[in-house]
Amino acid sequence: MSAFRFRLAPVLRYREHLREARRWELRALAEERERLTSEIRQLEQLLIRQTREMEEQRGRIITIGDLQLQGDIAQRLLQSIEEKRRLLAVVQKTLEEKRGEVIQADREVKSLEQLRSRLWERHRQREGRDEQKLIDEVGQRRYLDRTRV
Repeated sequence: MSAFRFRLAPVLRYREHLREARRWELRALAEERERLTSEIRQLEQLLIRQTREMEEQRGRIITIGDLQLQGDIAQRLLQSIEEKRRLLAVVQKTLEEKRGEVIQADREVKSLEQLRSRLWERHRQREGRDEQKLIDEVGQRRYLDRTRV
């Protein structure tokens, strides 16, 4: 009996490698999205604390320099938040594109796996038929040998 050999095995391994690479890229983008989201949350909390501090100082005598400094800090925080949100939007868009690539890579691997499965089944059936032929031939020879004696 001949051993089963899937001739497209190197292609399947290559596609599996590509799929894993795309999955790693997707994970890295998801981690980047989580990191940016966390940074935005921290900056927003810092802005809220800054705003509360400014409200607590209402009615007190503060210098123009302090007021300007607090305003500059709040403005810089808002700019940072906006910048992180833009980055987050870019990461989110890239993440959606990578999801599509991962889905496509899954399809490509699955199609080759299905082909391999069908070819394996054909091979198994062919071996079964060959084995049955051999058994029939052996039985027929025994019968002929008995009838000749």
